[in-house]
Amino acid sequence: MKKTFLAAALACGLCLPTYAAQFTNDDSQRYDAPVFADEEQENIKPNEAVEPKKSTKMKEEASQPLPINLKADHAEYDSTSGDFHVSGNVVITQGKETLLTTYAVGNMKTGDVWLEQGGTLVEPNSKMHGKWVHYNFNTKTGEIKQINGTSLKDIYDAPHATIYPDKMVVDQGGRTAKCPAVKHPPCLSITASTFEIYPKEKMVAHDVKVFVRGKHVYSRDLWINYFNDDKTKIMPRFGYDGSDNGFYAKLEISQPVSEKTMVSMDLPEYSKAGFKPVYQIKHHERNFNISYLHGWDEDDDIWYRKQNNWRFDYKNHHIIDGLPLSYSGYYEYGLWNNWNPETKRSSSKSWHKEYAVYLNHDPIYFFNSKNTVLNLTVGKKWVHESITEETRSTNMYYATLGQKMGPQWRTWVGFYREDVTSSLFDIGQPDMAKELRNGLQWTPDSRNVISVVNRYDIGKHNNYETDYRWLHKFCCWALEFTYEQEHFTNGENSFTVMYYFYNL
Repeated sequence: MKKTFLAAALACGLCLPTYAAQFTNDDSQRYDAPVFADEEQENIKPNEAVEPKKSTKMKEEASQPLPINLKADHAEYDSTSGDFHVSGNVVITQGKETLLTTYAVGNMKTGDVWLEQGGTLVEPNSKMHGKWVHYNFNTKTGEIKQINGTSLKDIYDAPHATIYPDKMVVDQGGRTAKCPAVKHPPCLSITASTFEIYPKEKMVAHDVKVFVRGKHVYSRDLWINYFNDDKTKIMPRFGYDGSDNGFYAKLEISQPVSEKTMVSMDLPEYSKAGFKPVYQIKHHERNFNISYLHGWDEDDDIWYRKQNNWRFDYKNHHIIDGLPLSYSGYYEYGLWNNWNPETKRSSSKSWHKEYAVYLNHDPIYFFNSKNTVLNLTVGKKWVHESITEETRSTNMYYATLGQKMGPQWRTWVGFYREDVTSSLFDIGQPDMAKELRNGLQWTPDSRNVISVVNRYDIGKHNNYETDYRWLHKFCCWALEFTYEQEHFTNGENSFTVMYYFYNL
């Protein structure tokens, strides 16, 4: 059974972002712990979603069905025909796929298994039960009736689903909710006539309805979620930015125009900075993304207006079969200028051209364990500004070593080497040429995440910044506190609060 299909599709929850092998021109990963082996499915980045290439031998082995292991209290097996009947505590496994039931019939040679009295699929982050199941381990196809289960704290149910080798289709309607409400309707629930789930890529839902406390809020004919990337959404965010922006209210709206193209708008109003909208169109292909952006972006209390900004992102691809090295890159071009909210003055406009290439090593695990992981990346970046007719380039070196100390604790240390490539704009530029960053993350329960990240300037031999973050998840809303302590200034610290729907 395809454990990742229904779990990933109906789980709309928040996944903590993670240090990926590929870095881009932003600093959004300052809080993030590295990806560990048992978290790769939930935390996988869109740029890592392309399957690694396999050698001819590996492809041949992959095409051969793995052996089916069966354990039961009582079993009857015909070695000639391959038919079997089992009952009691039945456990059927093939590779990482496991079925639990009390009675099953099937055929070892064809790979067919029927759970006519129902069965349960249990994985570290999900549990799915069906009252009637047919599955073929060899063809990876099957059918499930009367589905219910949990995945990453999401609760879902559906009357029927069909399993294909590359996707699962919930074809008779389905529902997912965030909270196990009993005395009142779920604070947030979503229904759809069909879900098409493509593992590691996207979920496509048709005839979607969103309910808040049982009240119908809005509908969508088409809803597309690219896992951990662009998601169809229309929910508000409220908060306070203790720097120069003040209180704000933001409405994020996105709507697919096709299964590969998403149109989105971010409409924030700040008490100090004013209205700073962003309009974007993003087109997804298997190997690359193309996006068009027109609007505002902010970095260190300076606002940047990006007009007619185009960006091409080439996703991670392995170089040759069997080599643990992959390459990726991006190209960006647009008309930029900045605006200072204190002086109320704008800079001159410049056509900003930026492009980079990366060479990424697959995660390296130490000590025969998946709990210690090293990510390595090297790259080259170029930036050209039309107003100065200047082109600057820099080499980039990134290394992050992460340690999982238990189910609740993560720690990591990273080294980052990159020079400034623009004399006009600070956004996307490194705060220091050589940085050492270490972090500690504590997840005491499913609702709370506490992180401390310290940044050290190697060139100046002093601390640059320490960030403290607490994220608390309610049933559907999240409250996030961030305190940024700046050591390089005279106490110019900042405090940020956000309150938002975290699963839409």
